[in-house]
Amino acid sequence: ALPSILHQGGMRLAPATLTVGDFVLSNVHCVERKSISDLFGSFASGRLFTQAESMKKHYKVPCLLIEFDPAKTFCLQNANEIGPDIRTDSICSKMALLAMHFPELRFLWSRSPYETLKLFKTLKTNHEDVDVDRAVAIGSNESIDALLDTKDEDGEDVEINEAARDMLLRLPGINLHNARKIMKNCDSIAELADMPREEMKALLGPLSGQKLFTFFNQKV
Repeated sequence: ALPSILHQGGMRLAPATLTVGDFVLSNVHCVERKSISDLFGSFASGRLFTQAESMKKHYKVPCLLIEFDPAKTFCLQNANEIGPDIRTDSICSKMALLAMHFPELRFLWSRSPYETLKLFKTLKTNHEDVDVDRAVAIGSNESIDALLDTKDEDGEDVEINEAARDMLLRLPGINLHNARKIMKNCDSIAELADMPREEMKALLGPLSGQKLFTFFNQKV
């Protein structure tokens, strides 16, 4: 895994949950890391544009790291598939549109996690250490404000159970991003606890959904 490779390579890590980015290398460098499958999925869901927008808002040098599998070809698309026109089914077209929309975004291309280590060390050169508390705080208030914005589609205030909301945010697998999904789909913690495994995984994602399902169904 990349964190262990970074540690073995002499980089000091501060494990933390970030709202914006996957790695903060300095107070100006923020990195969103994508494997090739992650990249395709993030384009399909539209999440990558949201992530790029957040990094651009808070960091002077937002970076998108595209990390390839060292056992596979170092290319996104076969050369004979790349044409002169922008196509919605072309990953290279999507990358071009992303670059046009976010000219501040820096693209980092890595053949493997070991190459990523070299890139990270180069970017950190001559930059001061990260203010970890600031990195953790960035974007979190915006997410909390969004979660507290409890209005319906007509803009009317919706009454909610604040104690239940606070409890929800403390459950395993729950974060500020998926908590809103749950609040839209479940009327109570009890309803959430009774949700079938596959339905919970579809709502929260396979890892978070399984983590929460296990919590509700394991023996005390």
